[in-house]
Amino acid sequence: MIRHDLTHWPLVLSTAQGVMSLEDQLDFLSEWATWLDRGEVFATLRVFGDSDALKRPEGGAKEAKAWLQANAVRIKQLVIGMATVVPAAALEETSRMNAEKLFGIPAQTFDDVNEAAMWLASLSAARGRPLSMGHVLRSFASTGRAG
Repeated sequence: MIRHDLTHWPLVLSTAQGVMSLEDQLDFLSEWATWLDRGEVFATLRVFGDSDALKRPEGGAKEAKAWLQANAVRIKQLVIGMATVVPAAALEETSRMNAEKLFGIPAQTFDDVNEAAMWLASLSAARGRPLSMGHVLRSFASTGRAG
């Protein structure tokens, strides 16, 4: 299951637990399209709570590739950066995927929410659009999802 929190806009906070269905993936891509449709610059912090959340649904690669090709220009124009947090055991394997090259934006993988948030904060500040990450990190700490 994937949940999105836009209360920290221009930061989109997405959390995922468990295996994603094809329907979940299509919903995720639809959400992304909605964010891009705003025409506003934003950053995204994606947190995968377990290794199952990293698995893609069967048949989903073709849909994702088509969506990415259709939205590549908007992603490059509007997304400051993408930080992805994965379980420590999955960090090495997940880091091999070159998300920066795939999305054409600054992208990095972490096993710690605090590090990911600070990286995004530095990117956004460098672009003159500082993000306040304190409340984001506090909300993670209160739910036990930090680190």
